[in-house]
Amino acid sequence: MNKHKNCGRRPVRNRSDRIALLREWEDSMSDKQTAKDWRLLMASAAMTLGLAAAAPATDEGMAAADEVDQAIYYDLMDNWLYTHAGDDRGYGPEHDLARDNIAFLMESYGLNVTLEPFTYSSTTYYNVVGEMVGTLYPDQIYLIGSHYDSVSNPGADDNASGTALFLECARIISQYDSEYTIRFIGFDREEQGLIGSYAYVSAHSTEDIRGMISADMVAFDTGTNHVSIYGRTASNPIKLLLGAAIEEYGGMTWSDYGQLDASDHAPFEAAGFQACLLIEGEFWSNPYYHTQQDNIDNPDNINWDYAYKMTRSAVGWLVDQAHVQVNFDGLKFTYPDGLPQFVAPAGGTKLRVEVTGMGNVDPEPGTGVLYYDVGSGWQSSAMEVVADNVYDAVFPPATCGDEVHYYVSAEEGGGQVYTHPKNAPASYHTSLAAYGYAVALEYTFDADPGWTTENEWAFGQPTGQGGGSWGYPDPTSGFTGDYVYGVNLTGDYSTDVGGPYYLTTGAIDCTELGGTSLQFRRWLNSDYQPYVLQTIEVSNDGANWTLLWDNGSSEIAENAWSEQAYDMSDVADGEPAVYIRWGHEVGQSGAWAYSGWNIDDVQIVALDCNDPCPADVNGTDVVDIDDLFQVLGAWGTCDDCPEDVNDDGVVDIDDIFAVLGNWGPCP
Repeated sequence: MNKHKNCGRRPVRNRSDRIALLREWEDSMSDKQTAKDWRLLMASAAMTLGLAAAAPATDEGMAAADEVDQAIYYDLMDNWLYTHAGDDRGYGPEHDLARDNIAFLMESYGLNVTLEPFTYSSTTYYNVVGEMVGTLYPDQIYLIGSHYDSVSNPGADDNASGTALFLECARIISQYDSEYTIRFIGFDREEQGLIGSYAYVSAHSTEDIRGMISADMVAFDTGTNHVSIYGRTASNPIKLLLGAAIEEYGGMTWSDYGQLDASDHAPFEAAGFQACLLIEGEFWSNPYYHTQQDNIDNPDNINWDYAYKMTRSAVGWLVDQAHVQVNFDGLKFTYPDGLPQFVAPAGGTKLRVEVTGMGNVDPEPGTGVLYYDVGSGWQSSAMEVVADNVYDAVFPPATCGDEVHYYVSAEEGGGQVYTHPKNAPASYHTSLAAYGYAVALEYTFDADPGWTTENEWAFGQPTGQGGGSWGYPDPTSGFTGDYVYGVNLTGDYSTDVGGPYYLTTGAIDCTELGGTSLQFRRWLNSDYQPYVLQTIEVSNDGANWTLLWDNGSSEIAENAWSEQAYDMSDVADGEPAVYIRWGHEVGQSGAWAYSGWNIDDVQIVALDCNDPCPADVNGTDVVDIDDLFQVLGAWGTCDDCPEDVNDDGVVDIDDIFAVLGNWGPCP
């Protein structure tokens, strides 16, 4: 764990003493309330904020937690992670050996393993990433990770203990399918200022990361069986769920001590993701912290039973959040074609559902039911039988832009009903009523659109200069074409204190748009806050601005174009005059010069509510005889029904001609 931020290449400048502040906070909490009182306070806050109550243990979570093997955990520490007296995972030879062992182990578990490079002090280091892709939600991701580097010592507790925890999680969970994608990550260079995790977040900032836990120092305990969780207020939901897992699967108590940006969860929180730190309750008083005595040969250092309970807690949390399909008696629901991101507003979208038995349970054919909520409460309809225990769930019409909530059920031979998700309707699947997303407006900068520029902002062709001391140079052209908007297209930005200076679009008409987002290409090199501030904001009146993104407390150094996307629907949807601006400000003296902003290919993307194939009445992506028969069967007056192909309120000969005129596969 990195208690003192130091980027390694410059001295710390006017940083607060976070250790003293956190100890003061922790002491004040201990004086004011017990752990139970703190849990009650957090639960009350969750209810006030409308957060979900912490879930009890599940059969799947408990079955997986019971697979945690203390002997295997010990073996990881003893034989794979170089934790003995004299070992050095800081800059010694054991650093790379441990990294390679982590990659080897995750590959042996069947994970897709990559070494993601980043540069620190002119040297390339690697985050080790093992991934299992979700069966239903491959683009929605849960992460658990730890840093595998140390402060030039064996680092058994800090932080081989966290690394062994996520490796044991990976060994167990990789045996099963997971509905959501899970990544197990060994971060490097945490001790120099969270360098590896900042690099990871920068490279993955546009992904749909649903939750992240940093396991950092999870094995020192003198018998308290108490756990600390740290994270910002915005991460209360994930902290409550992790706390519940600690109680249910680990059998321990826990306290939430608020924000502590000293481990690898912090870059994720700074980027707006749900993240928190899982750490031992006594880490502030650990006498072996950052010393050579932090090794497994020291009998007072590692509490193996405590580490076992911490690992059980993490396994249970991951299983429950990522919906890992651990085997038990019951019914299993699978979706051969996946779950739809969108369902047609006109209705008719079909979802293929297969039901199979697990353990001693067999499904009863013909009992499949779809439950859906399109805004007026839960309703149900029998699913269409395709074969024994194979169904098509058919979605009803819904208002474009609304979320459609749904789940399915089937019975076993004795009449017991099973649902998916398991605890439906408290949990459910969600699709969006739309035909997808479409580009509503695009600026490729073939010519200057005339946006407002201030100070060093300019339109033109970048010259590939700058980056002589820090970061990388500007590009020599746009992502497409020659031209971009950027800050000082001929080199590094000025380090004179001043700003913020803005690039501001003209008024953008979003009256007819819903689900709007901003997408563009970025090539950015910048110092971090408070020295330099980079921002993106949106407004629907040109006076009041909403922040979409800022650069936070980490350097940004890009030598290639990256795709950026930001949801602005809360501000922009339905508004006649929307403005977007990119900001650049040198906030205080001592800033370092980088090459700054380069922006290209700006797009406004919105939901597509226009049916691309209205003659496909039954939603099979082909217009054929079945659509013709369905139109004939609905002949007459019709109120918003899919058979009214030309949308004139009546199903008649015109709709027949529309079907015949669009015969064949949909475009």
